Amino acid sequence: MNLPQMITRLYHESIDAGHDLGNFTSFLRVCALRYLELQLSGDVPRDTRVPIASLDADRILNAKRNEPVVPDVVNKSTH
Repeated sequence: MNLPQMITRLYHESIDAGHDLGNFTSFLRVCALRYLELQLSGDVPRDTRVPIASLDADRILNAKRNEPVVPDVVNKSTH
């Protein structure tokens, strides 16, 4: 899938999910950052030769749902 196809697919999925399309660029930014986070955590391979369709998306997303969300906070007293 090339980039225009991916954006079109995300657009149609946004419509199906009832998202606010007036904010579609923000949705794309979140998708891109989420994908990068999944690569950095090792959940999605960085190797571009591995087709994304070969990954078990349900397993990856379910594993992430069970992880605690702990923001990285830097304050003056610990910095």
